[in-house]
This record gives sequence, C-alpha cells and structure tokens, in this order.
Amino acid sequence: MALPFPAASVSSLAACRRRIAELEEQLREAEETLDAIRAGEVDAVVIGGTDGSQRVYTLQTADQPYRVLIEEIQEGAVTLSAEGIILYCNRALATMLRVPLERVIGARLADFVAPEAQASLARLLARSGRGDLTLLAYDGTVLPVQLSLSELPVEQDSGARLLCAVVADLTEREARGRELSEAYGRLAREVAERERTEARLHQAQKMEALGQLSGGVAHDFNNSAAVVLAGLALLEKRHGPMLASTGLDVARLLGGIKEGAERGAAVARRLLSFARREELRAADIDPCELLSGLREVLANTLGPGIRVRVEAPLGLPCLRADRASLETTIINLAVNARDAMPNGGIVVLGAIPEILLPEQARASGVSPGAYLRLWVADTGTGMDAATLARATEPFFTSKPKDRGTGLGLSMADGFAAQSAGALRIDSTPGRGTTVTLWLPQATGVLNGDAISTPNGAGRPRRVLVVDDVPVMRRFLRDCLGHVRWDVVEAADRDQALAALQSNRAIDVLITDFSMPPGPDGLTLIREARTLYPKLPVILLSGSEALPEMLLAAAEEQFILLRKPVSPTELTEVLATLIVDQV
Repeated sequence: MALPFPAASVSSLAACRRRIAELEEQLREAEETLDAIRAGEVDAVVIGGTDGSQRVYTLQTADQPYRVLIEEIQEGAVTLSAEGIILYCNRALATMLRVPLERVIGARLADFVAPEAQASLARLLARSGRGDLTLLAYDGTVLPVQLSLSELPVEQDSGARLLCAVVADLTEREARGRELSEAYGRLAREVAERERTEARLHQAQKMEALGQLSGGVAHDFNNSAAVVLAGLALLEKRHGPMLASTGLDVARLLGGIKEGAERGAAVARRLLSFARREELRAADIDPCELLSGLREVLANTLGPGIRVRVEAPLGLPCLRADRASLETTIINLAVNARDAMPNGGIVVLGAIPEILLPEQARASGVSPGAYLRLWVADTGTGMDAATLARATEPFFTSKPKDRGTGLGLSMADGFAAQSAGALRIDSTPGRGTTVTLWLPQATGVLNGDAISTPNGAGRPRRVLVVDDVPVMRRFLRDCLGHVRWDVVEAADRDQALAALQSNRAIDVLITDFSMPPGPDGLTLIREARTLYPKLPVILLSGSEALPEMLLAAAEEQFILLRKPVSPTELTEVLATLIVDQV
C-alpha cells in the first residue's frame, strides 16, 4: 500500500525540478557559448562583478593578427546588430567617445549620435553605405565623423544581420578646411584690394595726364580771354563816347564779346580747378550763412518746379575753404540735381560737423580730424552703377551734348582734394543722388603726431570722467593715464558738478549718456556749460544714437561716441579736441 507524501514534500520536489530545468538551460547556453568561442565567433567576453562593474576579456583566436590590426588603427572600429547595438568596438572608438570600453559594448550607437544626425544614422543602418555624422562624446565634445557601414557575411539560416563600421574623426580635416577657406578669403580680399589699387593708379595716371592737358589749355585760354577783356576795357575807356554815339547795335555787340570772354574765363577757371592749378584762397566760412544765401539764389534760378531746402542746425563750426570755389561747386551740384529732375523735385543743401577717425579717414583719402560734412541731395532719376563709376571722370556726362560739359563733378572732386577734403557720391536709380563733401573745420585737421602727448611739456591735461559704472571709469582712467592725462572721476551728475565747481583746471568732460536714477548725460552737459561755456565734451552712449542726441551734438557742439570705444579712438578724439583749443 502506497503511503501519501506530505504536502510540504510535494512542494519541495516541484522546486527541485524547476531548479534542475534552470541548470539544464544554463548548461545549454554555456555549451553554445563554448561552441561559439571554439568557432571563433566571439571577440570578447564581458563579465559583471558583484559590485556592478564590468570587465572585458578579449579572446585570442586564429584571426588574432587581424584583431591586433583593428586595435591599433587610429579610426574607430565597431560591430553592430541590425538594431544598432554595439557588439564589439576597438579602444580607439572608446577613446574617441571618452567612455570606458566596457560601457560602450552593449550600448546603442544612437546613444552617442547628436539629435540632428539620428535620421542619417537610421538610413545608414537600413542600407549600409557611408555618411557624415555628428557624435557627442561623454564629456559633451562634439565630434564630426565619417561612418562607413558594411554588412558582415553570416549563415543564411541564422536570420541575423550584422554590420561592421569604421568611424573616422573629421575634426582635423574640418579644421584644415576652415583654415583653407579663411586663407582663400584673405587671398581673395588681397587680390581685390590689389585690383582696386591698380584701378586707382590707372585712374590717377589718366587724371594726371588730363589735368596737365586741361591746365595747359586753360592757361592759354585764360591768356586769350584776358587780352580780349583788356582790349574791351581800353576800348571803352578811350572811345566810350564815340562808341555810345554809334547806337545800340555796337553796344550790344561789345556786350556780347565781353560776356563771351568772361564765360571763357569761367571755363578756364573750371579747367584749372579740375587740374588743381588754380590758387585757392582759403578762409573761414559760416556754413549756415553760406547755405542760406545759396538757397535764395538757387530758389530763383533752378526753375518753378524745384524746391530748395536747407538742413543745417544753428551754431555749426566754421569750415576752411575757398568761398568762391565752394559756392561754384555747390551751384554746379544743384544744377546737376535740377537736370536729374525734369518733372520737378526737391534739392536739399545740408551740413553737419563730423569727426573722421583714422579708419574712416583712410577710406576717404584724408587726414583724421574735425570736418564739416556738406551735401547736395535730390529726388531725381539717380545713376546706375556704370554711370556712377565714371561720374567724376572729366568730360564724361550723361546729359545731351548741348546741356553738359562733363566737368561739374570732376571739378567738385578736384576742389575737395585741393581743399584737403573728400567727395563721395551715393545714387540709386529712381530714388535720387546725394553728393557729399567733407571739408576741414576752421579749427584745423588733427595732426597724428599730437596724439600721444596731449599737453607737450606742460602739466598733464585733466579730464573729468563721469560714469555710474565703476569698471567703465577704471577703463577710461587706465586708457587716459597711459597718455599722460590726469583723470578726475565722478559717479553721477552731483559729483561731476562738484568737481567742476571745485577744480577749474578741467580740460575735457567725458560723460555717459544713461546714468539712472539721476539726470542723464545731456542734462549734465548743459549744466556744465553754464559753468564753462567752451568746455570740450565727449558723450558716450551704449545704445543707438537717438535723434535728440544727434541734434544736441550738432547744436551744442560736442562729440558723440558709441560704446564700446577703443583706447586709440578715445585718445585720437581727445587729441582732436585739444588741437581745436590751441
């Protein structure tokens, strides 16, 4: 008779059977692993420790030389599953990714690919091939790489798909590409600058030859006109009564001869101005008075459809030039403007003071310093690029033969150069033309040698620096101390006024525009000028110049600079102000 087993014994037997089944499964997996190792299908074994760490053991097989080669190459090498799981990689790839080798194997390659390159990786995994990707190393380094993927041959009935890949770091290649691109850019700029220089040289040589020819013709023409005018004067003086008795016909004839001779002399003067041989008599000129007077003349001579407007704030500094030549130049420019507006329009005569710093001055071919910027603008047809490029060539004109000589703009250009100034033409077809003249202020042009020592052998010049930011005050103090300026600092308007009231040796005031919560720099300038009406002032602004700031700079005669301002720029502007005081 069979005896029944206790319930506990039945449970223990079931547990033993399950354990036997687990051990049999592990044994089967171990045997498969050993078979794979013997067949050379396993590259490495990753063993986990009790502390959670992992160690990688690389196996030596018959293809060991190839494995050594893979480990020694500088490119990354990796074996992937179809899903992108890293089954093997060499140490070069782990080094590239800044990750220990054991943390790479078993990870997804996509984990190391930048978000924007994930789609490219997916396409490569699906089709194999070659493509550029961006990897993200463990420390955040961005690595441009080229990934070359190929399928590994496997048994047809295995159903598996394996990929091998070579990962080439493109960082150095891209750096060399950038260097090459920058070098090419520099070369292109140098070639362009050389071509511009050669073009300017060619133009200068052509202008010199034309100038010599024009000067000679004008000289001879002037002599002939002088003889005619002198003869007419003697004729009127000696035989005036007799000529008067002959009737109006003779008087009109003589008047026509005189007018023709005078017009010829005027043409000769224009030729001499173009040739830069006419002697200019420079004098101080009030630009407001000059433009106002010319507006009245032009308003009555340009025609009923032309309106003439002056844009010049009161209190502008005087400029230094030959008045007659300047008036002739502006009138010629206004006539050109009228001819460009056959249906009528507006001619604007403008003036404003301007400081040309070295870089701006070099671009214009003048010395750095204080200038008056004059302009004549119209709302006419404008010029295309081809016409604009030849606008200042002598005898070049786009007008009909009976309406232009082609000397107006070339004469203006010659007058500007002879007056130590510059000329620029801006024009847009259909929108009009602006001709700008820079002429020296009457106080003179900055001598570059005067920058480093503001006050010669005397006491150091003293500047009051006002800024609510201590770092900015220190910067200005260091900049100015380097060139022997004595700096007095103030943090706001109250401290600045106290310094001005207690120290009458302040030569220049430099103030920031915005100094919250107190009054701004414009307020300080006006209050300081009540104490010292002729105190030179520089206003610094960290934002775009507002219209009221530009208007105040013109009306109250101070220099407006935008932050950040370089030490060189600051000292050069200060030197300009000091030259103006001398």
